[in-house]
Amino acid sequence: MVQPSRARSGQPALIVLLKACGEVNVSELPNTGSSPDLSMARSAALVTGGAKRIGRAICLHLSEKGYSVAIHHNSSKRDAETLVEEIRAAGGSACAIAADLTKPDEVASLMISAADSLGPITGLVNNASRFEHDDISTIDIKSWDSHMDVNARAPMLLIRALLEQLPNDAQASVINILDQKISEPNPDHLSYTASRYALLGLTDALARGLAPAVRVNAVAPGHTLPSDDQSADGFERAQAQSPLGYGPAPADIADAVGFLMGARAVTGQVLFVDSGERFLARSRDVLFETERL
Repeated sequence: MVQPSRARSGQPALIVLLKACGEVNVSELPNTGSSPDLSMARSAALVTGGAKRIGRAICLHLSEKGYSVAIHHNSSKRDAETLVEEIRAAGGSACAIAADLTKPDEVASLMISAADSLGPITGLVNNASRFEHDDISTIDIKSWDSHMDVNARAPMLLIRALLEQLPNDAQASVINILDQKISEPNPDHLSYTASRYALLGLTDALARGLAPAVRVNAVAPGHTLPSDDQSADGFERAQAQSPLGYGPAPADIADAVGFLMGARAVTGQVLFVDSGERFLARSRDVLFETERL
């Protein structure tokens, strides 16, 4: 159950009651004028897409900060189990949970499994994403839906599931991983870009609607790792073109997540970790501008 958001004017406050799948009810409650004790217990966090790449760095960083970590994966079972062993060997607590984020029932069970394994989940990092190229001439319903399912619907469902198991006296922190493309869109990766804007909208709306029980923020990385179609030389050129002359590393994204996870007075913010890449305002995706195709 979401705690009421206290209106400073003394007027009734609106809260969002997130119930069964498909229902979002807005209820008007009287303002008691008192604030609940919402201590952000540094307990357990769920990281989607946590087995590899940026997700792996986030899981390691949160473990170092004292969080028990539920590492979600889809097909990367071996990578997830290896990461669990690494965290446990360092004295941390972790578990690996498989789920297909395109299936709502598996998304719902993901949070339940994480809480059953680690106790109440007070941190959620929506890191998993689908990233496939399309544009207005090649886009189809399958591409659109697959990006929206993983990149927008699954985070929404996980936030709702987070609320359902959150203790009344706890404050949760949600961090959505976006993309610096939200500040400089181009025609490439159209479904992906639209899904990132959808997640940005969720970040803004829920930061306001779920306060004070939940803080909702986002991190927008720049070109951090090479894509499957990118050469090593092309990746180096892409990072070198940023205003800082170098691009972010996975550890930089993890540092930003760690900061926002514990920043008790911050909500509704997007932290760009892109070495200034957004200022380049590329007219095409970085791959097309830096590869010698």
